[in-house]
Amino acid sequence: MSSTAVGSMTDQILAEIENGLAHQRHKWAAQCQAHGLSMTHFHVLAVLEADGPTPMSRLADQLGVAFSNLTGIIGRMEERGIVERVHDADDRRVVLAQLTPIGRDVVQKVEATRLEHMRQLVGALTPNEQQAVLGALKTLTSAHGRLHAHDHAQPPHDTNYEEHFHS
Repeated sequence: MSSTAVGSMTDQILAEIENGLAHQRHKWAAQCQAHGLSMTHFHVLAVLEADGPTPMSRLADQLGVAFSNLTGIIGRMEERGIVERVHDADDRRVVLAQLTPIGRDVVQKVEATRLEHMRQLVGALTPNEQQAVLGALKTLTSAHGRLHAHDHAQPPHDTNYEEHFHS
């Protein structure tokens, strides 16, 4: 196969991946909105669900937002009762953000909705199509592992929402 044909095939694969991801991002945003959340608010909830109580400064870094912006975001989320700020027991100067029981319930509801949508999507495929998709995804995962086998850097923070939309 010529390098032009390989490049063209690569471009086609990338275009299909981007189309699929764009559709999923749109569905994800609609699901968050149905639960009264912005994507940023859900990202905060997802990080706190994965990591537990998190220092505000580290949370800002993980989300890629300025600390001053995060303060406002957390304030609005506190007003809704889905997160709270508490002082670290070991260092009272450190302020932690953590999920409230209401926030944990919201995360679980959004995640259940997302999983149901994904089940419906995969369920709409024939068994042969499911097998083909599974094989292709395993191949991509294997290629990713080979490509990054020598990377010694820490992987980016993994949250529930990221594992489905990035890599």
